[in-house]
Amino acid sequence: MTRLLFISVLILCIFTSFVLYFLSYDSKNIKREISQVKTAIENEKSDIETLHAELSLLSQPDRIQNLSNQFGLELEPVNVTQIRKIEDIPLKPANKVMDELIQRSLIGYTSE
Repeated sequence: MTRLLFISVLILCIFTSFVLYFLSYDSKNIKREISQVKTAIENEKSDIETLHAELSLLSQPDRIQNLSNQFGLELEPVNVTQIRKIEDIPLKPANKVMDELIQRSLIGYTSE
């Protein structure tokens, strides 16, 4: 009886050691993946900051004015009356096929 008990405890210990080994291995993999994701997030944040800096540099009014003068674009400031809602833009299909598709799919579409 005791021999059977010792063998069962030994098997249980071996099984438990394998389970703990695999759990440890999985937790190390998960930690590695988490650190890789954190590194990727930091890289993306750095890239976003760089892009924000480039955008602010490229959208400086003096720079745009100089480029406008250099290429003779004659740009003017935007008037308040030029700002519209997206709904105010009329639909302009590419061809007759698109016209037919839009007529079938949109409710209240008129070809006027």
